[in-house]
Amino acid sequence: MKKEVFNYESKLNVYNVDTNRCGRPAGLLREMQQCGSVQMATEKPSYDELLDEGKALMLSRLDMVLHEDVYLEEPIQVYTWPCPSTRATFLRNYMVKKEGRIAAEISSQWTLVGVENRKIMKVGDIDLSNYTHDEYKEVLTSTKMKITKEQADAMEEVGSKQVLLSDCDYNGHMNNTYSLDMLCDYIPELYETKYRVSYVRIHFGNEAPVGTKVIIKRLKTEDGKYLFQTFREDGQLNVEAEIGLVER
Repeated sequence: MKKEVFNYESKLNVYNVDTNRCGRPAGLLREMQQCGSVQMATEKPSYDELLDEGKALMLSRLDMVLHEDVYLEEPIQVYTWPCPSTRATFLRNYMVKKEGRIAAEISSQWTLVGVENRKIMKVGDIDLSNYTHDEYKEVLTSTKMKITKEQADAMEEVGSKQVLLSDCDYNGHMNNTYSLDMLCDYIPELYETKYRVSYVRIHFGNEAPVGTKVIIKRLKTEDGKYLFQTFREDGQLNVEAEIGLVER
C-alpha cells in the first residue's frame, strides 16, 4: 500500500473461531467487513445513512486468500480501503496482518441497489469522496472462477438450509458471511485438524430472504478443491463458490 489506509487493532472472539481456536474463514470475513462498516461510519456516509436514502451495497463477488491461521485472542491489525470504481461496480480490498505479516486478504466487488425496486445504481449515485481510497489489488490472479455445465451436472445435492431470522442481516436476507459458514460445513476435511481453507471464491446471485429454503450442491474436483452451487426453492441460483484446502 502506498499510504496508510483505514485500520484498527483487533482480536478474533470465540464466535469467529473453530474447535481448534483458529479463525474460521467466515470469522475472518466478518472481522474484515466490520472494519469496512467502521470506516463508513467514521468517514461517512455510513451504511445506515445509505439505507436511510433507500440504497444498499450488496456483495456480488469475493476472492479471499488465507495465508496462515489466526488464533483466538491473537492481536491482529485489520485494514480496508475502497478503490477507484466505475460504472456500477464498487471495488474494496481488505487485509488482516499479524506480527507484521499478511495473514488474510480479500478483493471484493459490490453493487449499489435501490432497497425498494432492487434497481442497480451507478458509482456516481453516491458520494464516497470522503473515504480513504487506495489502489485495487486482485488477491487471486489466476483464471476467474467458472463452473462449467459438466461440473454443474456432476454436482450432488448434499444438504439444505432453511434461512432463519438468526441467519439474516437487517436487510432481511441471509448474510454473506453466513453463506460461507454454510458451505464450509459441507467440506469433510475441515472436520480434521490437519486441513484448513487456503482460498475462497464466491459469486453471489439471488438473495435468500428469511423463510427461504436453500439447496446445497457440491463437487470435489480431481485437484482437491470444492465447487458449490446453492439454489433457492424457486430454482434461482443463490451462490456459487470455489474453495481450496491446504494441509497445516
